[in-house]
Amino acid sequence: MDPEKANGGSPMARVNVENLRPGTDVTETFLVREANLRTARNGKSYISCTLADATGTVPAVLWDATADVFGAFKSGAYVKVRGRVELYRDAAQIVIAQSRPVTASDVDAADFLPATRADVKALLAELDACVARVREEPLRALLEDFFGDAEFREKFAAAPAAMRNHHAYLGGLLEHTVSVARLAESLIAQRPELDADLLRAGVLLHDAGKVEELAAGAALHYTDAGYLLGHVALGALMVERRAARVKGFPGRTRLLLLHLLLSHHGRREFGSPVLPATAEALALHHLDNLDAKVNAAAHFSENAPGDRENWTEYISMFEGRLYTGGREGANAKT
Repeated sequence: MDPEKANGGSPMARVNVENLRPGTDVTETFLVREANLRTARNGKSYISCTLADATGTVPAVLWDATADVFGAFKSGAYVKVRGRVELYRDAAQIVIAQSRPVTASDVDAADFLPATRADVKALLAELDACVARVREEPLRALLEDFFGDAEFREKFAAAPAAMRNHHAYLGGLLEHTVSVARLAESLIAQRPELDADLLRAGVLLHDAGKVEELAAGAALHYTDAGYLLGHVALGALMVERRAARVKGFPGRTRLLLLHLLLSHHGRREFGSPVLPATAEALALHHLDNLDAKVNAAAHFSENAPGDRENWTEYISMFEGRLYTGGREGANAKT
């Protein structure tokens, strides 16, 4: 079933998920996030799936589906659909009439991966300013070795900060790191007893391992190294390698910096092999957690389905639901 033939083959401007409106027709290519072949009450099979592009996700359904048609709806695959946008449980849903698979070579992957809305060049300039504020020469040399490396810098600027929940988009790692650095500067101004240079270095490097843990193809995914080691260990290994290249790098500074990276998740069940045992490690953990949680809360609130009055669905990260009624522009009902 070819949706292009159904429309006479005429080209159409791209319609993104964020532009879908109930009561309109759509013919477009989307990325399949997930799909299931289910059985309706009448005994016929249908496809229930989630389609996506860089602007968001939308549920979709294709009635009277066959196993052959379902074969095109694999997670991470591209599919072109023709259908009608309808309102289901107060949210947009595509009822697919026709579909066909699309090869990855025929699409621009950037159209299907979410990306930061921030100015990446401005964020990189702010990150460089953070590096320049570090007065302890060995620490600054280590940071310059990281962020002066063109290949690492490019990967760091493009990487997501997570697979889901917070800053889970291209450029998310850079955005998150700079945001935590801003918070750290406020704390440093209030708490002069902190080792400011050590905390700044820990902030800038705490998630460095994510450039090796996560990758972007048709969708964000974990690398083999990400599955086997995780970004906490990967980041510590990266610091070890690069610190060895800095002549005369102090052993005590190396130990304290590695402690910041290895403890920044705060709890063993959250992936920290050790618990924060210095004031700087405690500060990093809480600043990192604060920025991640606030970003996640904003994301979940902005994307809350409309079928729960003023509340999101249950979110395991927060062990409950978030109230959205007080947010301007949220899916509040009055």
